[in-house]
Amino acid sequence: MANRSLVSSLVRSAALWAVPALLIAAIILTLVYRNTIYRSFDDPLESAVTALIASVEVDEEGQLRLTREPLDPRYQRALSGRYWLIGQDEGEGPLSIFVASRSLYGESVSIPETALSDLNAKAGEFIRSPVLGPDENEPLRALARQVVLPGMDDPVIVLAAADRRPASRSISQFAVIALGLLIIMTVGLMTAMWMQVRVGLRPLFALTDRVTDVREGREAQVDGDYPPEIEPLAQELNSLISHNKNIVERARTHVGNLAHALKTPIAVLQNEARLKDDTPSEIVNRQTEIMASQVDHHLRRARAAARGQSIGVTAPVDEVIDSLVRTLPRIYRDKELEIVRRGEAGLIFRGAKRDLEEMVGNLMDNAAKWTGSRVIVNTELLSSEVDMKITIEDDGPGLSEKDYAEALKRGARLDEATPGSGLGLSIVDDLCTAYKGQVTLGKSDIGGLKVSLTLPRVRPNV
Repeated sequence: MANRSLVSSLVRSAALWAVPALLIAAIILTLVYRNTIYRSFDDPLESAVTALIASVEVDEEGQLRLTREPLDPRYQRALSGRYWLIGQDEGEGPLSIFVASRSLYGESVSIPETALSDLNAKAGEFIRSPVLGPDENEPLRALARQVVLPGMDDPVIVLAAADRRPASRSISQFAVIALGLLIIMTVGLMTAMWMQVRVGLRPLFALTDRVTDVREGREAQVDGDYPPEIEPLAQELNSLISHNKNIVERARTHVGNLAHALKTPIAVLQNEARLKDDTPSEIVNRQTEIMASQVDHHLRRARAAARGQSIGVTAPVDEVIDSLVRTLPRIYRDKELEIVRRGEAGLIFRGAKRDLEEMVGNLMDNAAKWTGSRVIVNTELLSSEVDMKITIEDDGPGLSEKDYAEALKRGARLDEATPGSGLGLSIVDDLCTAYKGQVTLGKSDIGGLKVSLTLPRVRPNV
């Protein structure tokens, strides 16, 4: 149940009672129609039996004769499917016929033993039973009554029968129509229930879209008018978002306090190492610089982790890159630096602007430091629909493949002659990891190093 769609679950639960109810209704309607057809079918037969009993007489010779025959012309036409007879059960074989309709054409009808038993047990009552007719054992439905006529000692059976196939066909056709209507009604009902559920759950779907907007950074909180059943959920979500922002803000405050608390004693150590001749200043100075670098590194990492979990923070990629494209050539004027900007425009980073500036700034500054004269910055969308890639290439000396992993380690410096703390790529890797991204190093097509950043992006609101 946990993995089922809410819409499908509601429609399925409604179908569990609706479909059986429609099926039972179709069966009941078919039975009612069947009874109606057979009641209409039996009425003329009952009238014919009653008329025969009223018009039969016994003459002076003890023979039966009719003063008036039933008026239906089908009783006069041979093998027409309508028959009547007056006979007697002699215990073996068909009835012994005294008088019969011309339609029997000298033949008789075969009455089941159960019907004969009912006639004997319920003398004077109408008995309904299927019988076989004279036309190649045609299926008939008969009404019979056993009576004792004046002037006779033994009872006789007065019977009228008709071909029941037209009635059976009518009932079968009705059943097929009822089944077809049941299927149509079921499909229509399921469609109506699906639409009703979709309409009923539309505010919940809208709430999902609003939460997505907040997560992607398009909105600061969940806005909109919701039904009373969903409004408390929207309010709780807004409270949760506010609580998340407060936690992140408190984390930033604590990180800042930690930075001030640690930097002051480190600065004192550095000053003491420089001013006093009897202090091993070279060792103390080196260690305090390492401490300061480590503090900066961990503070950045803590800030990045806090910001990486925050909700609704975004930054335009173009603005950050364009600012660096304008600034770096002024810093490295001696190289006549050329920075080429390529790729997708209008991308939005799902994270803090200062983190994007630090990641892209470190990489572009590193490329400008090592390049001969040319740096290429490329942005592109990825097939995941929630990620983007920023690639920075230079035409400098680059790195060998065995140095790629070493370059990302904290404090690693592959060239001690070049100024720096060795934390640049490590900081980028830490920040990128905080946003669940990835840093990869490779060989540039223009000869130097190629660094690729995979970062989360804001999907356009469609």
